[in-house]
Amino acid sequence: MKKFRKPLVFALCALLGAGVGVLGARYGPAWAHPGGAWSRGQVLGLLLSLPLAWLLAVLLHELGHVAAGHWQSFRFYWLAVGPFMWKKKAGRVRFEWNKNLNTAGGMALSVPPDDHELRRRFIAFALGGPLASLVWAGVAIGLFALLPAAPGAGQVLMGTIGASGGISGLLVVLTLVPMQLGGFSTDGARAVALWRNGPAGQLELAVLAATVRSIAGVRPRELQGPLLEAAAALPDELPFKLYVYHYLYLMALDAGATEAAGRHLAAYRDRLAQMPTAMHASVWLESAFFAAAHQHDLAAARAFQAQAQVTSFTPADLPARVEAALARFAGEADRARAQAQLALQELPNNLDQGSAQHYAEWLNDTLEWASQTDSNPGRMALVLK
Repeated sequence: MKKFRKPLVFALCALLGAGVGVLGARYGPAWAHPGGAWSRGQVLGLLLSLPLAWLLAVLLHELGHVAAGHWQSFRFYWLAVGPFMWKKKAGRVRFEWNKNLNTAGGMALSVPPDDHELRRRFIAFALGGPLASLVWAGVAIGLFALLPAAPGAGQVLMGTIGASGGISGLLVVLTLVPMQLGGFSTDGARAVALWRNGPAGQLELAVLAATVRSIAGVRPRELQGPLLEAAAALPDELPFKLYVYHYLYLMALDAGATEAAGRHLAAYRDRLAQMPTAMHASVWLESAFFAAAHQHDLAAARAFQAQAQVTSFTPADLPARVEAALARFAGEADRARAQAQLALQELPNNLDQGSAQHYAEWLNDTLEWASQTDSNPGRMALVLK
């Protein structure tokens, strides 16, 4: 029964939202404007506009997170709502299509530049979305209920605003209820865990501290090892536990402890079900890179690579880095050089600038290997770092 709980909760939430929308479209006009009769065309128009009402409600919820993050001096990285996504690249916010259903329900990423008072600041960030939804629910429903009935399309517009307010009210409830859905913690779950500062909060703080330092450019081997080791001893069922193994893997890899890195990467991969589906490709591709570059296991590398379904959330340098490792293992200097150069071009856009330093060293070493291979065509592929 436990494995069906998340899909069941999601289905119930979807049915509840659909029910609220249909009932609102059917009875809302008569409740809000008893003197203004709605035609069938207007009711149909309102039903067709419900997806727009949902998009507006979710967008304002996520913008609430972004605004709260800005208030806490967080740096904005990306925002996804439905089929739309905005990413910050080279100092500018750029639009692209979001092709992953797992994040279509809304997601925002903003990260602080330092780990000062992380617990307090992330509580504020988590609650920013529900607060924005609460404000919009009050404004939208108030406008719909208090303004006089408008003729024609104006009535549909006001109904859409009212429906968006109703959806926002539903979002307030759903996002504040502490639970896990699709690999994500609700805003309420994160805020409660951080506020209580129990095992779940301590685990999340350890991961957040490592994330903030990595984004700031701290190399993995210089992260707070004892803090992450202590977090690894916490119960497995806690959210964020898998990310501890991600950073332990990077620490060991950067320190040259290949065997330990392999163990941590396997533990990370074994907990993939706890991660949003959109991020799975990064784990499979990293496993493929490690198998080719450090374990010299071509079959495993190809098998891991085949599992990866690249999304807009996959670091752009990662697929090229995997191809460079496979080509270097096979002794194909030209292909290894081309893929390493491509990966190096994309590496500055990687969110994790700490681990980017380690990978830049490996990629530059691959370029040197390719040059040496060109000067000595009969030379066998070197043992990879």
